[in-house]
Formats: sequence, structure tokens, C-alpha cells
Amino acid sequence: MFSGLLVGILFGFLLQRGQFCFVSGFRNILWQKNLSFLSALFIAITLQSIGLFTLAEFQLITIPTTQLPLLATLLGGFVFGIGMVVANCCATGSWFRSAEGKLSSWIVLITFTITMAATQTGVMKDWFSPLLQQPLALDNMYLTFGISPWILVVFLTIITLILFYYGYQSSTHFPTQTTTVTSLWRRLFSRHWSLAITAILLGLLGIAAWWLSAQTGRNYGFGVSVPSANVLQFIVTGQQRYLNWGSCFVIGILLGSLFSAKSSGEFTWRELSGKDFIRRIIGGFLMGIGATLAGGCTVTNALVATAYFSWQGWLAMIMMILGCWFATLFFKPKH
Repeated sequence: MFSGLLVGILFGFLLQRGQFCFVSGFRNILWQKNLSFLSALFIAITLQSIGLFTLAEFQLITIPTTQLPLLATLLGGFVFGIGMVVANCCATGSWFRSAEGKLSSWIVLITFTITMAATQTGVMKDWFSPLLQQPLALDNMYLTFGISPWILVVFLTIITLILFYYGYQSSTHFPTQTTTVTSLWRRLFSRHWSLAITAILLGLLGIAAWWLSAQTGRNYGFGVSVPSANVLQFIVTGQQRYLNWGSCFVIGILLGSLFSAKSSGEFTWRELSGKDFIRRIIGGFLMGIGATLAGGCTVTNALVATAYFSWQGWLAMIMMILGCWFATLFFKPKH
């Protein structure tokens, strides 16, 4: 479990330093025609994909196969995308934004966590379980098509290179070399990191996360939705089964983000209005419902499940983007 905490700290640190935000990233595709975040996301996915299938070749991990509850995935992804915009952060974003002192993110995080716990083991479980029953016999894409997963890895790599070219050709992404400890510290904390560097490090960390998690019997990498619910359930019930690699991981996100925000001077308590309070509650609730139906949040689906070519992961990510775009018609970004 200690490795889960360590990976979470590094994950939260990277999210805060790179401001790796799914909400603004998805919105910018529509409003600014900016592909920078999408190309960064694909970099992280591609690196994980190469690493995961390499580990699988050496039988160090097992690639999961999950069937597809089609209607639940499509509906859940869309609802989650709407909730992201209403809350102005995704589930993962609520963890690392809370560490920056944003009270609004704490409201989203608490609401999302309670909703997830209620749908996993609480009063709302029976509301959504019918939609998750009788899934389609579709698990991972390469199994559906009967081909080697490396064919899809090559195809994904090509798409990533194309996106990188169009998303980053006019920007500078790598810092100049520095030689002193003082200047290195300033480079780390005086400004935010580029999305490209953040994505590369997230992809590499994702590979390590999966292998370390597998050592504890948990066959997965990054995960936020269910682990968030597990944290609440452990606090309420005290049952040790809820204190696991995943719950330690999300706690680590908060700690790593807090260290980054404090070190860079970006931590500050920010109040919110009554209108924003209601909006954040609604957004957190919608994301909890969406994550339940879609099998996870943006990290689980868009960052991890896509890497092993899960139908659910790719379809959920597409619907999250569409839901995000739909909601921005009513909640347009201020900047």
C-alpha cells in the first residue's frame, strides 16, 4: 500500500505542476481549436500502452478484459462530461485543486465521493445496477478484431505523432539547461511545466503504477472514482478492506499536490459564493453518477483504459468530451 501512496504523491505533484486539467483541455478543443491537451493526453496514453503490453509480454502484469455495458457507458460518459463543466473540474481535478486551497473543489470532492459511495454500496446502488447488467460481449479492441495489440499500439503512436505535430509545432516545450541547485528549484516551482513534459512523466509513472499495484493483487494502474469512495467508507466503517492501494493513491494525490502548491506559492484559500456552492454540488453529483455508469472517471477511462484499448475506455472518453462540449454551450468559460 505504501507504493500506492508514493505513486499518488508523484501523480498529484505532476498534475499540479503541469496543470493537467481535463475540463479546460477538452473545452479548448472546441473553443480555441487548441489540440495541445489532446496531444499531451495521447502521449501519456501511448507511453502507457507500450509499457503495459511490454510488461504483459513478460507476464509481469495481466491486461484486464471487461465487457461493455453500452448504454450505461454512453450515458455515463456524457453525464460525467456535463458534470465536469458544471463543477469546473473533474474528479481527479477536485483532488489536486483542493490542495491549492480552492473551497469549491473541496465541495466537488466531497459530493463526488459521497455519490460514489452511495452508488457502490449505499442507497443508490439498486438505481443504476439494471443499466450495468447484460453487457455486450465486447472487451478489448484487439480481441474483438482478432489481431495483435501491437498493431493498435503502432496505429496509436502514429496518431499521437500527428497530434503532437499540430498541437505543439509553434510552442517551446523543453526548458533550457540549468546548472545550479537554486536555478533548478526555480525551474521546478517558478512556473508551470509544459503539457508535453507532464504527459511523458505521467505516462512513465502510469507504467510503474500498474506494476506496483499488481504486486498487491490489484490488477490496474491509476484509478480515482472507486478509491475515492473507499476512502470515505474506511473513515465511516473502519473496515480495513477499504484501505488499499487505490485509496492510498488518491490520498497521495492530495499530498503531492499540496507540496507542489506550497512550494510554488500557489496555495491560497479561495472562498466561493452561494451560487457557486450549489453549482459545485450539482457538478460533483453528476460526475458521481456518470462515473458509476461509465466504469470510472477521466483518469480511469481516458488515461488508463484507453491504453489497453478497452472499448469502454474509448467510448466513455468520447462521450465525456461531447458532454463537456454540450455543457459549455450553457456554462461558457470566463477565460
